[in-house]
Amino acid sequence: MRRSLLLVCVFALGCKAPEAPELPDPAPVVPSEDLFSRAAEALKEANIDRIKWGLTPYLDVETLVENYGPILSYVEARVGVPVELLVGDDYADLETRLVQGQVDAAIISPYSYVRAKASEPGIEVFASHIAQGSERYGAYIITHEESGIESISDLVNRTFAFVDRRSTSGWLFPAARMLEEGIHPARDVHPRFLGSHTEVFQAVLDRRFDAGATYEGALGEGRMRDPDAAVMLRVVAKAHRVPHEAYAVRDGFPPVASEAMGRALSEISTATAQGRRLLAPLLRLNGFMPVDDSHYDVIREVEAEVRAAGLEFAP
Repeated sequence: MRRSLLLVCVFALGCKAPEAPELPDPAPVVPSEDLFSRAAEALKEANIDRIKWGLTPYLDVETLVENYGPILSYVEARVGVPVELLVGDDYADLETRLVQGQVDAAIISPYSYVRAKASEPGIEVFASHIAQGSERYGAYIITHEESGIESISDLVNRTFAFVDRRSTSGWLFPAARMLEEGIHPARDVHPRFLGSHTEVFQAVLDRRFDAGATYEGALGEGRMRDPDAAVMLRVVAKAHRVPHEAYAVRDGFPPVASEAMGRALSEISTATAQGRRLLAPLLRLNGFMPVDDSHYDVIREVEAEVRAAGLEFAP
């Protein structure tokens, strides 16, 4: 009966349903060539004749340059300003350089980005990448086949290799996963930070450590390099999936220039022959996408859990 009365009200008596709010017109898309021209002019006005672009040393320097050199050379050609590639001494070093404006842009770990943004709110993220069709990647706890470790609970009193205190998949997320199982990653294991995913992978493979924390890409690439690893290394546990690296610029960098760099990156994908060639060294990458700061809120949530256990900088 109530539905019938409502229909009478709407159709017979002329009552009007609430009107949907008007949505603003989308901002017009600036043609790429115009955007690149405006970016070059903005950089010139800011006295930036070279974009200093930093990389996190999550792999060895030679591999990083081989992986990202072709991509940043493409960005350089599109924006029309030379790009100087710099690799941080460690995760904290690149974070500090970005906060202090010593680099203009950085491909930085998600956790380092969150910490840098907290220190300098003027830092802006403008892009991230897509790998294996996903915006996120897996963080793993791995062990050697002969370690006798079958679950996280077996890690107690064992040696454990982490990557870096600013590494998301090599520290923060695996630490949170251990805490979920009641294992304290500083007190219940014998931890050590080795500096890169390459080092963690090799240390566990060589049985110098009973277990370690790494990400799916490092595990896959390591297994390709060393056939023995495909048999001898296995995953003990998976942590929550992690947003990919943040492509960020320092405070004061011309916004139109970061927009142009993001546009240049968006032109690179495995959908084209040129994109496949540029992305070939990275194997897993499919392309790039624009993101904003909220993309990394999950990092802040996990960080809060780890801090609650007294592990902001420990062990």
